[in-house]
Amino acid sequence: MLMAADDIRPYLNTGPWYPSDPVQLNQMLDGFFRAAAQPQKPAAVRGIIAPHAGFQYSGRCAARAYGSLSPAQGIRRVILLGSSHRSGFYGACLADYKSYATPLGLVAVDTEICRVLAAKKFFNKNRDTMRLEHSLENQLPFLQKALEGSDYRIVPIIFGALKKKDFAVMAAAIAPFIDAKTLVIASSDLTHYGENFSYTPFRSDLAENLTRLDQGFIEPILRLDFDRYFDYHEKTGITVCGFVPIGVLIRLFEKKNFRSSLADYYKSGDLNGDYSSSVSYASLVFSTADNAAPDPIGLKRTEQKLLLELARSTLQSYFKNIQVPPQKENQFSTLPNLSKNLGVFVTLRKKGALRGCIGSIIGREPLYRGVEANAVHAAIDDPRFPPLKEKELASVEIELSVMTPLLLVQDYRSIRLGTDGVVIRDGRAQAVFLPQVAKETGWTLEQFLANLCLKAGLDRDAYRRSPTMQFHVFQAQVFSERDSQK
Repeated sequence: MLMAADDIRPYLNTGPWYPSDPVQLNQMLDGFFRAAAQPQKPAAVRGIIAPHAGFQYSGRCAARAYGSLSPAQGIRRVILLGSSHRSGFYGACLADYKSYATPLGLVAVDTEICRVLAAKKFFNKNRDTMRLEHSLENQLPFLQKALEGSDYRIVPIIFGALKKKDFAVMAAAIAPFIDAKTLVIASSDLTHYGENFSYTPFRSDLAENLTRLDQGFIEPILRLDFDRYFDYHEKTGITVCGFVPIGVLIRLFEKKNFRSSLADYYKSGDLNGDYSSSVSYASLVFSTADNAAPDPIGLKRTEQKLLLELARSTLQSYFKNIQVPPQKENQFSTLPNLSKNLGVFVTLRKKGALRGCIGSIIGREPLYRGVEANAVHAAIDDPRFPPLKEKELASVEIELSVMTPLLLVQDYRSIRLGTDGVVIRDGRAQAVFLPQVAKETGWTLEQFLANLCLKAGLDRDAYRRSPTMQFHVFQAQVFSERDSQK
């Protein structure tokens, strides 16, 4: 049965968002998804936040999140939360289109859910608002590519202004339509900086200050902390066009046991060198904690085993030759994960007790190189222990912790014990605890941070008292020789 033209929301030709030619668009998307290929996908992705700028700018960022999806997840409904760039109104807007068009084809709309929502408080229907808005449309080609062949329907919702108390009202209206086969997508770019956007809260060190500003916004989203999210927006006036849809997503997910991760972040200034007029992009993924990938890095067991064997053979060679053995590059050419620049700590344990631990917080060299170097450093350079002797090596167990990029947090109380590793920095003083330290010691958050301050050479309560203290968190994939033998 043919659909009447009036029932189809056409794609826009008002801006250079993406190629209108389907072949060119497919080629562009293929490039983005190849670059964002993930060795291990979460089993149950429940939410995504992705940018909606021109694909040449934000496409890579969006693909990092959409790359976590697969048709095998069985998604049947996608609730799209966007923001209005052209119409001013309060609440949310829907339309009675039966499908949305892109150059890749039609995407069916769940018209029954749209009809029910349109009768709810603060919801209304307006075809013009939906027809002229790009924030949802620019998600669809990524969705079509990621879920190619899947049978799903979309629920497109555009938001206008909302008072703080009404975010929960909107989320409560949407919540009954979310089940295990539903994906929620919030569409948003981050900071719009420069005179063109009437937002210049700082005039120097633009790249650094923009990153700090954006990280402060991202952090409460990752923690699904709506109050801190809203307060940060009020305090900074940060120009995030999707502030409302992201806030509604947080309200929808805040009481769920979801794992959250930052898939990508960069600024348009990073691409073109012009930070005087820059837009920031971030993509985030929310997945069911019980079924999520068991680690934040995605190293396979074969890769873990290879790295552990490398650490041990490096130490054996060091004791024999008193130098780190040269490593042939082609050994790792078929395992790109091991060639990524990732931070890594090497921990040595003897009869369960710590015998040495040294690592790199930030990955500035390929992962396998970091394992080689830090295995030797942990054995001979940890100032808390005498250098390891060759005869001890057979009784030492090796553990590796591969780290995610650091994320600045504004409030130490948001640190998740046992999940987050923490780096504190205050002037030249710095110290780090890996995520497993909290589990091994049984410390409370206050004890954890007090001991971290002492490790940095600071007073034990500096984490509470110092106005210049910075907290960076990270997650780690932790595995040991004992694990590899199971």
